[in-house]
Amino acid sequence: MRRGASPSPLALFRAVALLSCLALWLRQALPLAWLGQGGLSHLHQRLLLLLGPAEKLWLAQAAYGVGFAGFGWMLWRCAAAGGKTPRPAARAVLVAGQVALALLVDDKLLYLTAAELALLLSWRAAWTALGAQLALMALACAWQAQRLDGNELVCNVSGSEVQTPPLERQRGQLWLDAALGGGFQLLTFGVGCLGATERRRRERLEAIHASLLAARQLLAGAAGNCERLRVARELHDGMGHHLSALNLQLELMLRRGAGKAEPPLREARQAARQLLAEVRSMVGAERSGRAAPLQAALRRLCEGRRIEADIAPLAVSDELAWRVFAAAREGLDMLGDRPGRLSLSGTDDGGAALSLGRLDGKDEGWTKVFREAEA
Repeated sequence: MRRGASPSPLALFRAVALLSCLALWLRQALPLAWLGQGGLSHLHQRLLLLLGPAEKLWLAQAAYGVGFAGFGWMLWRCAAAGGKTPRPAARAVLVAGQVALALLVDDKLLYLTAAELALLLSWRAAWTALGAQLALMALACAWQAQRLDGNELVCNVSGSEVQTPPLERQRGQLWLDAALGGGFQLLTFGVGCLGATERRRRERLEAIHASLLAARQLLAGAAGNCERLRVARELHDGMGHHLSALNLQLELMLRRGAGKAEPPLREARQAARQLLAEVRSMVGAERSGRAAPLQAALRRLCEGRRIEADIAPLAVSDELAWRVFAAAREGLDMLGDRPGRLSLSGTDDGGAALSLGRLDGKDEGWTKVFREAEA
């Protein structure tokens, strides 16, 4: 992230989500420590699959903490950006693991996964995953409703009244909590959609900025070559013609006979010939110009994208460099934010071969060959 720039929505989500995960763990762990051995029965009631036959409170709390830690690690790994971004299959496994741990540990963690789905997945995939998450929460609620104890005592906040509510009331309250949880998941999903929109806009702006910088780099190289050609033309048309005329005049004077002035004239003719040769060599070097900075421009174009660049240094003209650059920019725009691979190599006839494809294997990609002789 550049200095002075605001954090990206994904980085902000990672920080807020981890802090929320820590707060939820403290919210559950501290009261359980005060409850003593009674907290073990509470944990067994909520986390039967996670705790197993644990009979000690500290062991149960350790398993509870491991569940929260595993959820936090999966969230941090799944929401990684840049070169550490997991592949789609690995990301799907991480998201499924988060949902499973959230159902086992604390269903409020599903609020975080709902926002994460909107931030990381496409719209269709995010809505599908959210529907599956809500369905799993409903199944977990139904399973927990079947395990309710009709003899459970419930007291009010002050502790002045203790009663045993009927099972129907407990089940109704359980389903009401599940409905409220589903509503909050939709709310966090909407917030995640806003963050995803902002992230895509930012990535688009960064891609446009990188494209402009790369184009400016090519323009600077082309401008330098044009300036060298202008200087070479002026040297050839100005000093070159005058030196050629001087050589002819000196040669003519030597042929007519210069008497005592012949040795100095011969030295002057030799110096004029040497100077003319140097001017012609300089003009030839300037006319040949320098290779366009195509490699640096393409690498700059790939900045901020999930692109693996394999670009060989090629000595090509400005015109060919512009055609290759335009094709690469168009291909990257069509690729969007999907991961891909860009490669540039030379051909036997002095041209360039540009290849672009997706890393997930869903598209074979394309290869274009550019030659200097093309118009």
